[in-house]
Amino acid sequence: MKTILIDIDDTIFDFKACAKATIDKASKEYNFIFTKDMFLYYLSVNAKLWKQYESGLITKNTIFEERFKTVFDTFNIDIDGIEFEDKFQKFFQNECIFINGAEKMLKYLSSKYDLYAASNSLYESQKSRLTKAGIIKYFKGLFISDKIGFQKPQKEFFEYCFKNIPDFNKEETIIIGDSLSSDIQGANNSGIKCCWFCSSDNQECKYLKYDYKITSLVQIKDIL
Repeated sequence: MKTILIDIDDTIFDFKACAKATIDKASKEYNFIFTKDMFLYYLSVNAKLWKQYESGLITKNTIFEERFKTVFDTFNIDIDGIEFEDKFQKFFQNECIFINGAEKMLKYLSSKYDLYAASNSLYESQKSRLTKAGIIKYFKGLFISDKIGFQKPQKEFFEYCFKNIPDFNKEETIIIGDSLSSDIQGANNSGIKCCWFCSSDNQECKYLKYDYKITSLVQIKDIL
């Protein structure tokens, strides 16, 4: 193996923890408490919108326009969802709460392979978070859908990555990520190996091919 693509949210950073901390900060500007029920609903709405985006059904802007608006409308909260989203984005770019073992994994992998971030998100936000966390030094480059113009699992996203990796060899490339619908499906679409980082040994996927399955980032050393 020579090249590793790695997802950011829920593979390196704990998205739920980062989102919760960000929402709490944004809510304080409204003297408002974003309840546990609201947060759980936000997570479900957000996940649904991102899957629609990955399928090409909506634009990324639609996610940011709709997710908080949907939450506030559902809970009858008189707050502008788009304005709240703007505050969320301002705070989110500074949130970098690690998945357990992520920093050690990156240090290990970057010492042996060429490491590239591959994320469906906003370029400046992800670059800011990786920089603030002190881990951008481990990456040879950042492939972020916002800048590329295509998103995982689209084949075009991965073709862009391949064209911009020096001395690229598809047979010596693997992607590590938590999302079946973007990371693993993307690997299947583009013909590279993949390592599925999933939350449970009992979780299975029968409709996609993956080469490795791990439930803890420390297990990376066992396969790479």
